[in-house]
Amino acid sequence: MVETLMRDVSYGLRMLRKAPALTALVTITLALGIGANTAIFSVMNGWLLRPLPITAPDQIVVLAFSQQKEGSNFSFPDLLDFRKQSDAFSDLFAYGLGVAGLSANGKANELAYSAVSENYFSALGIKPLLGRFLFSGEGEKPAEELLVVLGYSYWQKRFAGDPSVVGKQVLVNGKAATIIGVTPREFHGTLFFFEMDGYLPLGAMAADQGSSGFWTDRHDRRLTVLARLKPGVSLTQAQSSADLVATRLTAQSAATEGKIEIRVIPERLARPAPFVASFVPVIASLFLALPAFLLLLACTNVAIILLARATARRREMAIRAALGAGRGRLMGQMLTECFLLTLVGGVTGIVFGKWAIAASGSILHSVTSTSNFAYKLDSSFDWRVFAYALAAAFLAAIFAGSWPAWRASRADVNEALNEHGQTDSSRARRSFRGLLVVAQVAGSLMLLIVAGLFVRGLGNAKHTYLGFDPDHVLNVMLDPRQTGLDETRAKTFYIELQKRVRAMPGVESASLAFAVPLAYPGHSGRIYPEGHAFAPSQEPPEVSFNSVDSNYFDTMRVLLLRGRTFAESDDEKSIPVAIVNQMMARRMWPDENPIGKRFSLKGAEGPFIEVVGVAQNGQYLFLSPDPQPYFYVPLAQNFSSFLSLQVRSSGRPESLITSLQEEIRRLAPDLPIIDMRTMPQIVQGLAGLFVFRLAASLASALGILGLTLAVAGVYGIVSFRVGQRTREIGIRVALGAERGQIMRLALGQGLRLVGTGVGAGLFASWIVARAIGKLLIGVSGNDPVTYTTVSILLLAVTFLACWIPARRALMVDPVVALRYE
Repeated sequence: MVETLMRDVSYGLRMLRKAPALTALVTITLALGIGANTAIFSVMNGWLLRPLPITAPDQIVVLAFSQQKEGSNFSFPDLLDFRKQSDAFSDLFAYGLGVAGLSANGKANELAYSAVSENYFSALGIKPLLGRFLFSGEGEKPAEELLVVLGYSYWQKRFAGDPSVVGKQVLVNGKAATIIGVTPREFHGTLFFFEMDGYLPLGAMAADQGSSGFWTDRHDRRLTVLARLKPGVSLTQAQSSADLVATRLTAQSAATEGKIEIRVIPERLARPAPFVASFVPVIASLFLALPAFLLLLACTNVAIILLARATARRREMAIRAALGAGRGRLMGQMLTECFLLTLVGGVTGIVFGKWAIAASGSILHSVTSTSNFAYKLDSSFDWRVFAYALAAAFLAAIFAGSWPAWRASRADVNEALNEHGQTDSSRARRSFRGLLVVAQVAGSLMLLIVAGLFVRGLGNAKHTYLGFDPDHVLNVMLDPRQTGLDETRAKTFYIELQKRVRAMPGVESASLAFAVPLAYPGHSGRIYPEGHAFAPSQEPPEVSFNSVDSNYFDTMRVLLLRGRTFAESDDEKSIPVAIVNQMMARRMWPDENPIGKRFSLKGAEGPFIEVVGVAQNGQYLFLSPDPQPYFYVPLAQNFSSFLSLQVRSSGRPESLITSLQEEIRRLAPDLPIIDMRTMPQIVQGLAGLFVFRLAASLASALGILGLTLAVAGVYGIVSFRVGQRTREIGIRVALGAERGQIMRLALGQGLRLVGTGVGAGLFASWIVARAIGKLLIGVSGNDPVTYTTVSILLLAVTFLACWIPARRALMVDPVVALRYE
């Protein structure tokens, strides 16, 4: 058996060397298909399949807490209650997120941290690289000593990997803290896509809040809770246990809070966050579907090539059969050659996939490099990626090689050895090859239409009205609290900073705001319009809002449609006021003048906020084709130390960066700059155009590859048919056939196949477009411009692929043609 296989491999290698053009064509075709799939799968692997680098990662689950269908996080009292009553978990642990300033050696830096429970590291089974982690009893009590565990990357970047850092005294938000350890290199935290700079005790969240309410307030839900299943406990049993606890907790608070639900989600399916876990399989399927379809087109193209090659080798197969080779032996030889081709294509595809991943990493770095936050998605190749690539190559070999091998093994010696032995007279063979070409054209058209829709959507997204003018605006995020300033001194700092910035050459205006459109989310709350009663089963709408100063609308050029902007007199001593956008006004007070209307964020009984203006709709949290309700409140009535400074310049905003940094250092030498970007950079970022550009680029690349494969398939089948009919064409020419008749004869079959493929592709595109319609901005999934343009493009290119071999048929010399074969 082994000896036979080795002979087949040796013979197959010789055959591949004899046909270098065919070998190269098949290798490149498969490499494109397998490479695209490998690259996408490696991203999905890093997202969904790669486990946390911890002990028994499959035992880790995420608990999603919701009350009245709201939220997914726990409060600290909720965590304590669940710990006491749950019996399906060996450990329940939690973390919350925060940003602080860490000062050491006279220099302050930004620290993106996780505030963790005392059993966070022990439950994960992680050992420190240096020092120690939190002990039992540390970090879950008010007014405890502040301890810091550094992340490996931050330790390397900030302290140059100095092992003596353990025990070092530093300042965190101006408060004394002690560095007690460093995490191992492979551990990046439990927040998907982000790499934590450090870890603080849960007490840091209470300090961040500025009060002790964190420990007792059940509405302060900022904790993500994870758990480790007890050995032998299934996910179903854990969910039953969680349901029982949720029922008990509901009974305790039903009079005031409503029904509590707790979902138990495997950690990998809770990425990027528990409340979107149900969408994870859908998103993953969408990411994998298009490359898988491209691989199918590549395999179809290879099958067409191998079918033509098998027909050309029918005489060889017939002779081998006449010498005693059985059908199984002949099929084995052909399949061996196909496996060799796909193996080479698979290896080349892996190289192509690694290059694609490196390129996409560079693109992501270009988007995130201007931010101080560390992004981490491990899409490196591991055994799963290599296994996937080999499986794709194996399936490609089976799909592309089985039918050609079976057809070649059925070679009839008498038919193959007569004078017409190399013509392909079987209607079934011609029909099957034609069906493959139709499938290729249809698939290519579908990919091209999807790409066209995404490209048109990107074009519309670029011209979407944002609700503000991003040009000539520089945005700077600061938090004076990170150097220990209290609220009074923070207000003084911002007043002085604005005064100095407005005096800088080239500055037209400056303003302060809590949220940055398309960059940093703002506040949100449930809206209770005055005089509107909600049914017991009806939830008040939740609306996002921003705290801004009186100069914000001028600096950002937010258009006010009616009413007035904020004034300096709108402070904490005056009546609470707000400016709502058009959508909020339409939803809350349809067919009414919203000016003077009132609403509350606390409850139906107030206190109430009066509407003094209406702003035009815009884009806030992320680019969306649907307008979202939104409102603004005066910063003086809702102050936060964490703010963004917007500076509008008369020239390039980048020219202000150096002088602005110097002014900040003069006022607060140790204050870290959290983020400094121009608004055009933010618009191009992750919450802006980046996703649309990525989708358009990916779809366009796949569409172009699909078009290339379709053209190659059409050209190959028409060339093959013209070559097989050389003798017939020579006879027709000798009998007086005109050039037009020969051209129609050569073009006919190819154009019929293309036309059928275009019809099938339009139908398939219509189905797929319905699924991606919500991902498009300003363009319908049935956009006639895209369908018409892409169809004409495909018809033109495939007509050229048919015309080239047809034109060659016109040059046939009848004398040479009659001697053919």
